[in-house]
Amino acid sequence: MQLKDILTLQRVQGIGDKSLVALIQYCNAKGINSLAELDLHDVSEASGLKRVSSLIQRFLSERLYEETLREVENKLVEWKSQSIAAVTYGSERYPGLLAELSDPPAILYCRGNLDLLKASKSIAVVGTRKNTVLGEAITRKTVRYFSQKGFCIVSGLALGIDAIAHSEALEAQGRTIAVVVDVVNISPSNNRQLANQIIAADGLLLSENPPDTKVIPALFVKRDRIQSGLSLAVFAIETSVDGGTMHAVKAAHGLNRQVYVPDPNAARYPDLTEQAISGTQHLLKEGSAQAYSRLSYEKITQELEAAVSVTADGPNNPGGLL
Repeated sequence: MQLKDILTLQRVQGIGDKSLVALIQYCNAKGINSLAELDLHDVSEASGLKRVSSLIQRFLSERLYEETLREVENKLVEWKSQSIAAVTYGSERYPGLLAELSDPPAILYCRGNLDLLKASKSIAVVGTRKNTVLGEAITRKTVRYFSQKGFCIVSGLALGIDAIAHSEALEAQGRTIAVVVDVVNISPSNNRQLANQIIAADGLLLSENPPDTKVIPALFVKRDRIQSGLSLAVFAIETSVDGGTMHAVKAAHGLNRQVYVPDPNAARYPDLTEQAISGTQHLLKEGSAQAYSRLSYEKITQELEAAVSVTADGPNNPGGLL
C-alpha cells in the first residue's frame, strides 16, 4: 500500500501501531495498493482485524478520507522540505532485524542516511545518564574498536553513555544511528548539536513518532526496544537495577540476542557496589548477560559476523549465535 494511505490509516481513531502493522501485512498479502482498493475487501476475515474493519468502513463512509489524505499529502511536502523520510513496515527499506520485534513500529521517521536502516552489522551501545569516568573510558574503547571493524553504533542520544557512544563513533569516522523520540525536536536539548553532527557525518536519526510529537517520559521507555531491535547485540555499559537501559536489555532478551556488560574486575572498578553498575552486576549474577573486556573483542566480533552471515542467507534470526 502507498505511503500516503498508510499515513492516512494511522490517523484513524482507534487504529494503533499493532493494528496498522497487521493491516500492512494483510494488504501486502492481498496485493492491495490503496485505501480505495482496501475498501473493496472484507478486512474482518483477517485474524484480529474485525474491529479495525468497522473503523475503516466508518472512516470512509463519513467522507473523512479525502480531507485526511490532503492533510497527509501536505505533511509529506513539509517533511520533504525538512529532509524527513517515512519508512513503513514491510517496505524494502524497513530493517529486517527490527521486524522481529513482537511490536515493531509501523512507521519509521528518519533524518539522514537511510542506507543505515539496512546496515547488517549494528550493535547497540547504551547506558546510564550518570556514568562514571571509567564508564566513559569503556564506552569509548568499545565503540572505537567496533566502529573500526565496520559496525554501526546504535544508541539513544541521551545524556551520559549514549552521547559518549555517538560522539566516539563520529570521532572514529564510523557509522551511527540515534533512536530518538522526535527527529525534529531533539530531547534533551543539550544534544541538539550532536544530532546535527550525526546527520552531517552521514549518520541517521530515527523515531517511531511523527515529527513534532510531544515528548513525554513514556516515549523514551518505548523507544528503547527499537535500539535492541536494530542491533545484533546490546552492550549495556553502565546502568542501575531500575535504569532505563534495562528496557533495552529486556527487549534484547525477548529477541534472543546477546547482552554484553563490562567485566567489572577486568575494568578495575574500585567499588563494585557503585550505583552506576548495580544493574550490570545484577545481570551478571543472574546469568542474563555476558561479561566482556578488551581481551574478548575479537571473539565477540567473530560471533557477531557469524550472525550476520546467517541473516544474509536466511531469516533474520541471530538468536543462539551471539
